[in-house]
Formats: sequence, structure tokens, C-alpha cells
Amino acid sequence: MSEYILAIDIGGSKYMIALVDTEGGIVETSYHQWKELTVESVIENTINSSRELLKKHLDKLPSSIGITIPGLADPKRGIWVDSSFSGIQDLNIGLIFQEEFGIPVYIDNDAQACALAEKLFGACKDTKNFLYITISNGIGGAVFTNDILYYGSYGNAGEIGHCVVVEDGYPCKCGNDGCLEMHAAGPGIVRNFVSLGGNYKHDGAPIDAKGIAELAKKGNNIALETFELEGYYIGKVLASIANVLNPEKVVIGGGVSLSFSLFEESLTKTMDKFLFKSGNPNLIIQESQFGYNGGIFGAAAVAISGQNKLYNWANLSLE
Repeated sequence: MSEYILAIDIGGSKYMIALVDTEGGIVETSYHQWKELTVESVIENTINSSRELLKKHLDKLPSSIGITIPGLADPKRGIWVDSSFSGIQDLNIGLIFQEEFGIPVYIDNDAQACALAEKLFGACKDTKNFLYITISNGIGGAVFTNDILYYGSYGNAGEIGHCVVVEDGYPCKCGNDGCLEMHAAGPGIVRNFVSLGGNYKHDGAPIDAKGIAELAKKGNNIALETFELEGYYIGKVLASIANVLNPEKVVIGGGVSLSFSLFEESLTKTMDKFLFKSGNPNLIIQESQFGYNGGIFGAAAVAISGQNKLYNWANLSLE
């Protein structure tokens, strides 16, 4: 008999709530756009949406909750430490949900969580060393090394989005200029498109990365050039990281990964230029198969890993 998990994926522009079984099967998902991103809004909206979904499935009550957050997380204490674009800091979201629902809660950074999902349900079930990068409203990453999810000395390993790719580039809220996140995440794609001569508005509304991808698929030269630049920025950073970590595989997830075909050639060409090829002879680059549900699978994987003490989660629990 399957157990169920309440999976909560908190993003920069939206949040998703789902009921997921321990085999990775989704019972139901609800999608919500943020009207504002504040502590009060996050807690009130995610709790209310969770209760609404659970009321519809009283025969499938969850045994635990998994939460993914954008930015820095402290999984051991269940704290959302920091999110540079939102201003949220030191939010004890794990304890809040545990007190609200009375079941164990496990949280993690969204990229770390999605790497766990790739390991449990996705492309890396049989891969011990891999790199995961998520490209959406922001950019994050995670590292699996020798079948262990690597957290680093301070719990913040994998912050790929804050590798500098353009000296004196766009200022980032982290305090640096030219971070990959500012030049290759969704808003960065828009900035690049406009700087190359593209129109900020499309069909009367501000254009976004998805809209630029649609233009590129129709052959718009500026949009195509924008995604060529996207592949260059991502490829340059991934090559450097691969030279250091020597992974078997790189998995690219997040909303922008749905446009992977538009920047795959540029990324491959850039990596071919910067990668130490004889040291990384069989490196595989592929997009995640989870699509927009990556964060949901990630949240479920966080709870499963926490409950079962998998992949160095032995001490990361609020139980």
C-alpha cells in the first residue's frame, strides 16, 4: 500500500501543491501564481492551498510533507535561510508546517531537491556522480558525488547561478555583478533579448522567456540570437564545473529547460571549446524529463529521502 506525501514547490513567480505517492506518482497538482512574495503571503497561501487539496483526497492523507524553496536552505532545522530576490530570510517554514499539519516536514533548496528527484525517479537512478542545474526565474544547482548529495562546508554547495560569467555585467542582489543568474535565468533572457534589439512588449504585454522562445521557434533572428547567447553562458559555466567535478552526467531542469532545443547547439559548441575533453571523455548533457513538475518531484524526493535517511539525510530531520 502506497504512502502519500504533500509536496510543496515554492518558486519565485509561482507555487505548486501536489499529493504524490512514494513511487513518484502524482495524484493531483494545483498551480498558483504569486500576487506578492512576502512571509505572510507564502505561509497563508501555501497552507490554505494545501488544505484545499487534502480535503479532496481524505482517503490519501500524507505521512509527511516535502517543501522546496528558492535560495538558501537549512534542511536540518527546516529554515528558509535566504532568497536574494524575495527578501525572505530566516523563515522557520518547516516548524510552521509541522505545527499546522502534525506530520514530519522536510525542506531543501529547490535545486538540491530536484537532484534528489533525478536520483530517485529520473535520469540518474544509476548515476553516482552528476551535476544538476535548474534554470527558471533564477538559477540553482546541485552536485551528487559518489552517490552522496554534496552540501559543502556551510550547506550551500551548488550555487551555480552566482558564478560570474560577464565581468561588470548586470548587478545581482547577491552583491556581485555579472552572475549567471542575471544573464541566463528567465529575466536575464528578457534583458538579453531587449539589449539585442528585441521589443520589450509582445501582443501588448511585457515579453517573457517563454514568449521569446515562441518567437525563436518561428524564426525570429533576435530571439534565436538570444538563445544562442543563453547556450554560451550556460555552457561556459558548466564546462568549468565539469572540469573540477568530473561528473558522468549533467541534467538541465527548470522552466527554461523546456526550450533546451533552442540553446542545445550553442551550449554543446561552448562546452566543446572550454571542456577538458580528455578528462571528461563521455560526459552526457541532457534535459530533465520532469518539465514544470520538477519542483513537485523534488519536494516529494526530499520527504522520501528524509523519512528513509537516504543520501546523507541521516541528520536532516525535524522529527
